Amino acid sequence: MSVKSKKYHELKPEFAKFLPRVHTRNGTYIFHPGFIYQSLLKETNISKINAKKITEQVLRFLVSADLKLITAPLIREVVNAHLLKNGLENERLQYTRIGLPVYDLNNIFNERIESKEVVSEIMNWIITEYHEVKRIDDLLTSKNEY
Repeated sequence: MSVKSKKYHELKPEFAKFLPRVHTRNGTYIFHPGFIYQSLLKETNISKINAKKITEQVLRFLVSADLKLITAPLIREVVNAHLLKNGLENERLQYTRIGLPVYDLNNIFNERIESKEVVSEIMNWIITEYHEVKRIDDLLTSKNEY
């Protein structure tokens, strides 16, 4: 099986049994490493060689962790950790997930009565985080141009 493939039928049954299940909004599926490879190429400036390397490292990690069920945000966190371990800080910033931890969301929902206040606070948090990540990425990019 190639980490570059996106087709489920390219997963050999004897290999697929070792892969964890991914829980998404649309259901539960067998993890397919090709999606990591494709998303890295789509969402970052990573080379194909590094995308393959990171995908293989993440695949090894997830299989060795023996997790029965994983989520897309967890996969993204693991990918980001491997990007950092490989010195790909710019790519990690491009691939980072912007959002709120469950703890903070619970606090927002518990403290607010009106849904408009909740939405406003969540949007402000996300926009602020986006601008901060973008600022850091711009700084790193400008340093790498010299």
